[in-house]
Amino acid sequence: MKFHRLPLSLYIIAFLMFCLTAVLPLVYMLGQFGFDLLSQQGKIASMLTDSRQLTLLGRSCFIAFSAAFTALVIGLPVAVLLSARDLPFRKLFYFLALMPLLIPPYILAGAWIHFLSPSGVVNQILTAIWGPSAKLSIFSEAGCIWCLGISFFPIITVIVSAGLSQIDRSLDDIARLSSGRWSTFRHSTLLQISPHLIASICLVMIFVFAQYGVPSLLGVNTYPVEIFAQFSAFYNENAAVATSLPIMILVIILVLVQRKIMRRHNYIRINPSSESDNSIKLGTLKYSAVIFLTLIFVVIIILPFASVLAYIKDFSKIVTAFILFKNSFFNTTLLAFLAAVICTFIGFVIGDYLAHNRSHTAEIFDMICWFPIAIPGTIISLGLIKFAGLIPALRRMDSFGILLLCAYIGIFSAFSIRIFVSSIRRADTNVSEAAAMDCTRWYQRLIYVEIPLHLKAIMASVVIVFVLVIGELNATVLLVPPGKETLAVAIDNFLHYGANVYASALCLIEALFVVLIATAGIGFPYLFKRLKS
Repeated sequence: MKFHRLPLSLYIIAFLMFCLTAVLPLVYMLGQFGFDLLSQQGKIASMLTDSRQLTLLGRSCFIAFSAAFTALVIGLPVAVLLSARDLPFRKLFYFLALMPLLIPPYILAGAWIHFLSPSGVVNQILTAIWGPSAKLSIFSEAGCIWCLGISFFPIITVIVSAGLSQIDRSLDDIARLSSGRWSTFRHSTLLQISPHLIASICLVMIFVFAQYGVPSLLGVNTYPVEIFAQFSAFYNENAAVATSLPIMILVIILVLVQRKIMRRHNYIRINPSSESDNSIKLGTLKYSAVIFLTLIFVVIIILPFASVLAYIKDFSKIVTAFILFKNSFFNTTLLAFLAAVICTFIGFVIGDYLAHNRSHTAEIFDMICWFPIAIPGTIISLGLIKFAGLIPALRRMDSFGILLLCAYIGIFSAFSIRIFVSSIRRADTNVSEAAAMDCTRWYQRLIYVEIPLHLKAIMASVVIVFVLVIGELNATVLLVPPGKETLAVAIDNFLHYGANVYASALCLIEALFVVLIATAGIGFPYLFKRLKS
């Protein structure tokens, strides 16, 4: 299928950009740690076997498993309902189900801090009924589990929905001859989507393991919080890397497990309404499904953010916060846009290579593409800082945030690669074959065929990376240059130091901004199609 191939120069550029931003910092940092391990075996060995490590390991694993279970309890029924062909307002609910994933987890946690505050409505009601001992506190492991579970349940929803769109309908029809609806789902449908279900649980655990903002905000010490403290507070790079080793091993195992299970299954479906022959039909339960999905959205998003808005009271405070932090807003938007465009370019080119190449080399590189997701952003940042130390002029001249942009590209380009691998594998090959005959130049095929063909994937990549960059904290807190504060750093500082009015106003601004960007990104392909027709 040579007509799919892009110029060799594009492959070289994309591979170099990915390796320089994602692979090289990790190799350099871990390589230096290995060298220090050989020269300071006793000291580093004591770091690895310290009782504090066991405590962190147990707490981090408990939070990851519990958050994944919470996400599963919410995400699985939502995925099933969204995959039903007779669900009213299906596209709207699909977008609403994605909203917790669009809002950065620490923003969602900040909203729940207001909602479950001692003077909040919920605790007032509980106190009135059962007394002061019935108050709920978000500043606990349970609160951390809840915030992370509701933040990442859309991952299970999206991946399981993709699995439900690929099930063999004939197997369900056979099972339905001798079983009822629920028995058919348990013994046929659930078995067919088990790879997607297990893979989505692994991915949720990966995201939870690497999460810094929510545990830090809620006062729960996990691996990412400890890694940041070891570097920023104690300036101990070896301790930071040593602390990250257990989590890296765990997450790499999860990456390998989900990759082995998924094999060549698609992780996502770009168009949620394209599978009209889906075997799931709600019938009379469709109105109950609408009520259930509405309640999920109200409880997870509307109520906590309504409490934030009630706390601010005056809309002028939101305007004031925007004016005061307009530079942070501009810096965040510019970095997010640049990272989204570059990651989309890398994802499209490398995705094209992986989708059409089944060699052992492609398999190995496909596995390598997962590792930036598995490694805490703090470690990638440390690698970039150490590598930049070899070029003093680069560190001194980095007033724009080049290193931070490189960290964003290294961390999030893997998401773009996965999106395009899925999109290109599902594309109609007949269109590309016809394009190969009509368009003799690669750029003609790219402009007139490939880009329109994968426009939804392109917009999905841009939106997802844009939103992820806006909410990124692990790398940002280490690499943001002086005078270039981002919204994430500003909100994190305010939440930690108790400046609740500004923190609440900026939380609302950022949440509204990412939702508007996501809405525009989702609507652009449909507008393009309408204008083209």
